[in-house]
Amino acid sequence: MTMSEPALEPRPARGLTRGWCPGVLDPMETGDGWLLRIRVPGGLVTSSALASVAALAGEFGSGIVDITSRANLQIRGVAAHRLDLATAAAVEAGLAGADPGREAFRAVVANPLTGHDQAAACDSRPVVAALVARLVDGIAGNAPSKFGIVVDDCGSWPLDGLDADVALRATRDGSWQICVRGTRAPIGSTDDPVGSAVAATQWCVDEQIRMDQLVTITGIATVAARLAASTAHVTRAATPPLVAGRILGMVPHAHAQRVNVVAAPFLGRVTHQVLIALAGLAATHAADLRLTPDHSFAFCGLPSSAAQQLMTELGDLGLVVDRDDPKAAISACVGSAGCWWAHADTGIAAAELVATDSTPGGVHLSACAKQCGAPSGVRQLVADESGTFR
Repeated sequence: MTMSEPALEPRPARGLTRGWCPGVLDPMETGDGWLLRIRVPGGLVTSSALASVAALAGEFGSGIVDITSRANLQIRGVAAHRLDLATAAAVEAGLAGADPGREAFRAVVANPLTGHDQAAACDSRPVVAALVARLVDGIAGNAPSKFGIVVDDCGSWPLDGLDADVALRATRDGSWQICVRGTRAPIGSTDDPVGSAVAATQWCVDEQIRMDQLVTITGIATVAARLAASTAHVTRAATPPLVAGRILGMVPHAHAQRVNVVAAPFLGRVTHQVLIALAGLAATHAADLRLTPDHSFAFCGLPSSAAQQLMTELGDLGLVVDRDDPKAAISACVGSAGCWWAHADTGIAAAELVATDSTPGGVHLSACAKQCGAPSGVRQLVADESGTFR
């Protein structure tokens, strides 16, 4: 069902600019070849899937893989004449579906520690799984560009800063708050988070606009009613603990004899060889492997006695496991190594910053004025046309 009025503008066409999200069957041409983004709903990835991504990156791409700010993986540097082979291999490996329109509905982000987090109000994995299944199989039409959903168990991993058309936030009594893009406060509560998120998605698909535009056009009350959000009694969400700085190293587990370990590759980039090694470590330690929205890997449910060994092994692979490491304070866009629009090599600039250890509070390097991937709350350095960061 669509609104009969007012008339809504169609979404703009995709192009080589910030504003749309590639996938496996709808890849993006970049400065270092074609990019395939593999969506990983909730960041839940198996060691075998990670090894498959590594194999594809080594065979078809440049060998470089990114972890994105929405806990997905990007294979870089695929040559145009091998693009069809690469996409077919990704689908055959079970890393993506055969329909790019259906794939877009897998853009769901969750606490990467869910099910292993002592602070969480619940284990959000069943909600993520049910939601993705309903979206992929039940939505009629294509998602608006950059549409996404956050499922927040209100645990120790902060998700408030992520852009989402719908954010579901768990409460201690089992209900879920509904938050939508363009509003600060919850619009209501629901005992059916999957149904509410599906209703929101179908509405945005019907109108081909995002939730903030629907809020502007129809008003909060209409949106709440359409999503079956109870405004009579908005249950307070669980209060997540305050987190200062990046989450790295050992993180408390829900069970006293276990622990979670988080490690980040510098600038969120790994080689396919390192990716294969990480998959092997997860399998060896029988850890539940996750991707995080902070460009890192989480090894969950590890016996406490094995944590230090794993951290040493991760450090030997070049990953950051200490939040006081200067490399932990720096993030960057891909820069001239992989973008036509870039004015500077962010990798070189980031290495120079590490050498000077001059990044108190964190810094993000953007190689042009678009500031792709820039997180909030850190100092921004943007390259001008001369390649100078200011």
